[in-house]
Amino acid sequence: MRHRFCQWRTQDGRPGRSIPRPVRDWVVETGSLTAALRQRCGSTFNVRVLGQGWRRPALDEAWRLQLGRRRLAWIREVALCCGDTPLIAARTVIPAASLAGGNDGLRRLGSRPLGELLFQGGGTRRDPLEVARLRRDDWLADRMRRLGLSSARDCWARRVVHYLNGRPLLVAELFLPELLPCRA
Repeated sequence: MRHRFCQWRTQDGRPGRSIPRPVRDWVVETGSLTAALRQRCGSTFNVRVLGQGWRRPALDEAWRLQLGRRRLAWIREVALCCGDTPLIAARTVIPAASLAGGNDGLRRLGSRPLGELLFQGGGTRRDPLEVARLRRDDWLADRMRRLGLSSARDCWARRVVHYLNGRPLLVAELFLPELLPCRA
């Protein structure tokens, strides 16, 4: 299958007028999605690890992180769930150099949400948010389907480069239909 890039568009602080409500409220949220899901799900909130390990990032991920194409990165793929129901799928790409400088615990998150680290206080900043509506054959939608999330097409997604202790990591999040109607 040919690698088809997602059509990411930078939001530059604008509220994403092309994104329909109620999708927009989730997609352009600048706070912690983990905190918002904990509020929605209560004690049933959990993180299901779908896969993690040293892999080559996708072409657009490597470009976004300014990594050489053959470089490996620590990639973690999870589903944020209410009980057994996945609501948001997330893919984090962490260059090897970003695991230094106090960030070595990123490889040992297990079922702990990354958002807890990113939003716990100082030491982080982020680039402008990028948003896309995934098409059926975009590589990211295809990847999530292969991980068992069959509903990951035609959904809205966002990605952002966070800097934890000054070191970059790319986080992409897909908003699944169980959270809200993707076709809105």
